[in-house]
Amino acid sequence: MSPAKRDSRKPSREERREEALRPCAGLGYDRDSLAVYFLEREMFALAEAQLRRAVWLNPFEAAFKNHLAWCLYRQDKFLEAREWAQKALGQKDEPNTRDLLELVERKLKGQTGRNQTVQK
Repeated sequence: MSPAKRDSRKPSREERREEALRPCAGLGYDRDSLAVYFLEREMFALAEAQLRRAVWLNPFEAAFKNHLAWCLYRQDKFLEAREWAQKALGQKDEPNTRDLLELVERKLKGQTGRNQTVQK
C-alpha cells in the first residue's frame, strides 16, 4: 500500500508549523509526569512549577495546560485556572477540560455571590 493511501489526510498548516517549531515532540512530558505525581500527593506548589515548565517547553500540548488548570483549581486560583482551561480547550476540545471549566465557572459565580453578600 502506498503512503498516500495509508494516510490520505494532509497535515494542516498549523500542524506543519507545530512540527517545524518543536525541537523534540517529547519535550515536557517528564515534567508533566512528575507534576501529576505531585498532584496525587497534594503537593500543589511543586506540581504547579513543573507544569509551568512543561507548558513553556512544549506549548503545543493541550494536556499540559489542562493539568496546570486542574492544579490551579485545586489551589483555589480560579481566575488563572479558567484562563489555562480556555487555552487548553482552544487547542483541543476534551470533555475533561470542559468539565473543569464548568467547575471553575461555578466557583467563580459562588465567589461573586459571596462577595456581594458580604458587602451589603
